[in-house]
Order: sequence, then C-alpha cells, then structure tokens
Amino acid sequence: MSLIRLENVTKRFAGEPILDGIAFRVEEGDKIGLIGRNGSGKSTLFRLMTGEIEPDQGTIERMRRARIACLAQLPNIDPAATLHHVVMDLFKDLIDLEHELRRFEERIAAGDHAAMDRYSALQDEFQVRGGYQFRAKAKRVLGGLGFSESEFSLPVSALSGGQRTRLMLALVLLEDADLLLLDEPENHLDIGARQWLEAFLKDWPRAFVVISHDRQLLNAAVRRVVEVERGALAGFTGTYDDYAGHKALLRQQQEEAFDRQQEFIAKEQRWIERFRYKSTKARQVQSRIKRLEKLERVDAPPPDASSARFSLGGVVRSGQVVLDASGLSKAYGDLCLYHDLDLQIERGERIGIVGPNGSGKTTLLRHLAGRLPDAAGVARPGHKVELGFYEQHHESVNAAVDVFTEIRNTRPDMLPEEVRSFMARFLFTGEDVFKPIAALSGGELSRVAIAKLILGGANVLLLDEPTNHLDIASREALEEALAAYPGTIILVTHDRALIDRLVTRLVVIENGAASVHLGNYADYVRALQNRAAQASPAAPPEEAAANDIMRIRRRKADKGKRPKDRERLNRQRKRRQALEQLEEDIAALEETIVALEHQFPCLDPDDFERARTLKAEYEGMKGDLAEMYAEWERLADEMSTE
Repeated sequence: MSLIRLENVTKRFAGEPILDGIAFRVEEGDKIGLIGRNGSGKSTLFRLMTGEIEPDQGTIERMRRARIACLAQLPNIDPAATLHHVVMDLFKDLIDLEHELRRFEERIAAGDHAAMDRYSALQDEFQVRGGYQFRAKAKRVLGGLGFSESEFSLPVSALSGGQRTRLMLALVLLEDADLLLLDEPENHLDIGARQWLEAFLKDWPRAFVVISHDRQLLNAAVRRVVEVERGALAGFTGTYDDYAGHKALLRQQQEEAFDRQQEFIAKEQRWIERFRYKSTKARQVQSRIKRLEKLERVDAPPPDASSARFSLGGVVRSGQVVLDASGLSKAYGDLCLYHDLDLQIERGERIGIVGPNGSGKTTLLRHLAGRLPDAAGVARPGHKVELGFYEQHHESVNAAVDVFTEIRNTRPDMLPEEVRSFMARFLFTGEDVFKPIAALSGGELSRVAIAKLILGGANVLLLDEPTNHLDIASREALEEALAAYPGTIILVTHDRALIDRLVTRLVVIENGAASVHLGNYADYVRALQNRAAQASPAAPPEEAAANDIMRIRRRKADKGKRPKDRERLNRQRKRRQALEQLEEDIAALEETIVALEHQFPCLDPDDFERARTLKAEYEGMKGDLAEMYAEWERLADEMSTE
C-alpha cells in the first residue's frame, strides 16, 4: 500500500519547472535512494512529500495516519537542554506511562489489590509500545552516530555544528515513523558512523527515502534508485552500481539504435535524391518517401547533464622524496592527538588519513603542510616540491569578491577570455562567473576552490574532504582526475569509494596515536579482522554474548529454587528486576550483533571460510537473541497474570 503517491506533479520556481509532470510512489517497506545533480529538485521533492510546499499542478496523496519523519522538519531545540534530555523528550509518553506504572506498584504494595487489573493493562501497553527497550535503543543510536556517554550531559549550545547535525539525525532515526525522509544523512559522519548508519538502514523494517551522494551507502542500504534529471524521474531496481550499469546499458542501446536508424534514413534519402526525377523510378521513389514519413523515429540520447571537468594536467617532476616527516606530535592541553609520528612520502604516492571525528586528521594534514609552527616535529619538503592545500572550509577563498575576480587574483596573467573559458569547465558559464563568492552554494564553492588548486600547479596535493558538497557525477569526475594526476596526493576523506580507489598507504589516527598501514581502507579493515581471528578463536563480542547467555541460564536455574509461598507483590518485584536485567542483556547482545554486522561489508569476497564462520556466529547470536526474547515474553506474561 502506498504511503505517499504523486501523480502528474509539477513544481515551478521563477516560472521554470524544476519538477515537470512526475509520478512517484513510496510503498510500505520501500528502501529508496534518491540521486541527481545538485539543484536538480531532490530536496524540492522531499518538501512536496511532507506538505511543506504545494505543487503547481497534479495531486499528492498520503496514507491516513502515516507517520513521516523528515530531517529538515525537526522543531527548534532549547539550547540549554542537554543532549540526553532532548533525546528522552521523544519518549515523553513512555516515560509518563512508566511513572504511572510505578505509582500503581506503590498502591499495590500498600494493599490496594483492586489496582492489579489496571496495572496489568498498563504494563501490556508499555511492553507493546517498546517501553522496555527505548533507553537501550536511544543509547545504541547515539553511540552509533559517534556520541560518547560523557557527551550525553552536554547542553545543545555546547555542541559543534557537526554534533548538532548528528543529534538531529539521531532524533529522526529514533522516531517511530512509517517513513523516514533523510537528506544527505552522511554529512558530518566519520567512516565508522557511516558504516553504522548503513547497517541501521539496512535493518530498518519500515520505508525510507534517502538523498545521498555516498555510493557505498547507496550500495549497502537501498533496494531502488530514483534519479531526478531535467525535471523527470527515472527508477531502477537495485543498488547504485545496478543503476549505473543499467543506465549505461540503456544509453548505449539507444545510441546504437539511433545511429542505425540515422544511417538507414541517410541511405534512403540519398537513393530518393538520385532517382527523384527519373520517370522509371517514380513509383519506387514515392514508396520510399511514404515509408520514411511513416517511420517511427528513435530519439537521440539526451546529452549528459553538465558536470565539472577536473583535469589536473601535468606538473613539475619533484625529487623522489617529497615529504620527510619525523617526530610529529600535537596536543591541546591534556588531549594528545598523535605523537612521535615518522612518515616518509615518495613521489607519486597516494596517502590516506582516516580516523574518528575530532581525532586530528585535519591537524595532521596541516602539520605536514608546515602550517603548525608551534607543533613538535618537522616535515621537510623535498626537491622541487610545490604544495597545494585544499581546505575543507575554504578559508583561502575570498568571500568579499566574485568568482571572476578570485580567479584573476590567483592567476593575474590570465586574460578575461581565458578566465571565462577555464571556469566554464567548472560549470560557471555566462553571468555565473560574476557571482559573489559569499552567495555560492557549498558545491559551487568547492568547485572554485578546486579551480584555484589546479591553477596553482602543485605537484603535491594535500586534500581535506575534497568531495564534500559535490554530487555523485562531480565526485566521479574528481576521482578520475585524481587517479590520472601524476603528482603526489595526501588525502583526508570519509568518502570510502574515493579512498579505496586511490590510496596505497593509510595513516590511522585514534586514541591519541597515529599508525601507518599498507593498502587502502578496505585492506586495513581486513587486516584488523585477520589479526583478531588469529589472536583468539573467540572474539571479544562473541565472548560477551556467551557471558550474556550464561547469565540468563543461571538466572533460570536460580528462579526454580524460589519458595512458592512468597507474597504476590514480592514475586512481582523480583520478576520485574529479572525483566530489567534481561532487557539489559538483550540490549548488550543486540549491540554485539550490530558490531558483527559491520564486519560483513568489509569481508574479502574470496575468503569463503571467514564468511562462513562469521555467518555461523551471526546466526548463533540471532538464535540466542530469539531465546532471550522468548524468556522476556514469558516473564512479562507471568507478571501480567499474577
């Protein structure tokens, strides 16, 4: 059944249709990835679906009582409220119900046995609505998105911009909604949090539509891809890779059919022109003319939508060693980011720097660039090395001028015609080249910063999140340009497709230390898994799960020894304590299962034995969890019938 249905919907801005006669449906359980160029109308489609704006024509139907949660529609939050209070406010009804249950328990303890029926009914309602799981669920979601328990007490006003974005995402994911609408939820998430989000969405039992430029997330979590292009929608069943392959095949088939038909038409027209005035061929000429007139024409494939062209060109050849870093250390007070890091980078290498948010990745990149004069250690550039630094927040781009002036200031030797021609490669055409820098979107600002980087002619690029704000097509174009770049690249990014495509060595920063590893991020994760498997046949998560299960079994045995003549209220209290402990055990085992699920996307496809072992462990844990749920239901039933 459709949660939302759009039929023949058109929406215009400034008289121009951004969505033109589209049809779109979201069914129960759909997992849809919404993709398209920046400005193509994806967010407009979300606003139409939520009712924030109305269509200029067409109809939009929503299922009655369908609950829709949208990241962009969350209410303002009291800046003085703590993170924990903001999240718990989502469960106010459950908390009120919990307090009411406690009041009834006090009445029963005082001898009011007539309250038992109402208490049992409230307890059933509390159970059905997830009252025994909501705290563990909230903790799991916040932890998955990168919040530590020590941050739960922080006021909203003390959170960084990235933390606030992650809090808003947590509130959406915790909504008991029939449909989630998520607009670029991966923003401000590190690699670990992105992997957690993928697993969450993959297991989400209801429907969601996600706007995302993260190809890994689209491959892992969605079952249908819908592209917004030139005001129209095109849907493909499967992942992003399925969509890309299917679209390329359709385009190739259309090009071939169009070329064949054009060749046939040209051949027929040449024959007609040759024999048009010969009386002996008059009947055949007319027959061919009529055949051409009746011919159903194959449309030419539409030209690819404009995408930036990031050709980095040639660079001056540097010495063999481009950076020789020794003893690099950086701390802020008692907080140590990394210490005693030695790193020698050679010409042509691709170095990736990864780690959780706040671990010091950008700091290390600036350290390598010589931009931290107060930090310990030294990074010496090699012979003929020219460094180019791409800043995540574009501090080097002057917001007080327009695009044209900024490029002329970078390269005063360029003629005005050369500036306009060059910036056309970055989608600044016509009067767009005179847009004020301060008025640019995030994607436009990124393209200006990349243009300046290219004009600098550097042979060593230090890149801090270069794909932020770029759509998929622009990311792929930049990826191709970096792959073909003849110089050296040092890269900080959360884009796993980019880092796995380019990187040959990895610097991992976590827990106040930096370590160097051969290979890309997928190689690093695989090596961690192999070392853990070799060190112990039973990994810590599995041991924790086994301990959880043993506690349940011991509790079952102890329960059989309880005297049967205890007062009913005492039995109720003890069963409630057992139920609460069981809920904690269930939450712990669920977290273990989620951690295990994160390992599946990182498996080597050829390592069948490891995949089989991991699957057996996973299925065993799921079985144990089912037993624990059955035990929980039995205890809850006993309490309700006591």
